[in-house]
Amino acid sequence: MSEKHLQTGDALPPYPGKLRLFAMRFCPYAERSVLVLNAKNIPYETVFINLDHKPDWIFYYSPKGTVPALEYEAGKGIFDSNIINFYLDEKYPEPPLQSADPLRRAQDKMLVENFSGAQAAYYTAAFNSQALQSSHLETYQKGLDLLQKELETRGTTYLNGNEPGLIDYTIWPFLERFQALPLLGKTDFAIDKSKYAVLVTYIEAMKNVPAVKSYYLPPETHAKFTESRSKGDPDYNMLDTSAVCCMRPRKKKE
Repeated sequence: MSEKHLQTGDALPPYPGKLRLFAMRFCPYAERSVLVLNAKNIPYETVFINLDHKPDWIFYYSPKGTVPALEYEAGKGIFDSNIINFYLDEKYPEPPLQSADPLRRAQDKMLVENFSGAQAAYYTAAFNSQALQSSHLETYQKGLDLLQKELETRGTTYLNGNEPGLIDYTIWPFLERFQALPLLGKTDFAIDKSKYAVLVTYIEAMKNVPAVKSYYLPPETHAKFTESRSKGDPDYNMLDTSAVCCMRPRKKKE
């Protein structure tokens, strides 16, 4: 699959006759929707967008030019990962990714909201080091403490239960990226196994979930992209191999 990010001046590819997700390969919010589509086994196509030089047509599907955006019918789209994912879970009910219990669904939404502070702290640590303060580390660690406590309380492999669900696919993309922080020199942001044993076990379990495994990028890759973005020149196409040409070896002379 080509992972080239389309940019200003690039034409919109023809509609493929199935769901189409506009995304950016390193965006955690776009990854949320990728994981839900994978978990549902829904046929779809991904179009990656250069967010620094956006093609004009992305604004037709997402008025702010943000990703993800989902083209659910030719020329018709919805945007925002939460809106997209709730739509997908209702439109394609098997397998269900949310609890049947209204209270648990509310608790899951509150967990996502309460975890958002750790996400904001991550962005500061990764992309705005000069603004980093001790309060950011405290907020980050509170988020980790929150997840660890919730996993202990629920007593299940995943936050959703014995199978991963929407709550897991919503939080996971950030946990995936958190692991790159020590490689960027933010050693205080490492997820210490001695302190977060339950959370680390959860992280390892999530890495092996099929929906996650097929899209997962290692910490080294996230760190490399983050460094390029921090320098003002994001290497969006660092994973694209579509232009690589396999040449046949020359025949040896007799």
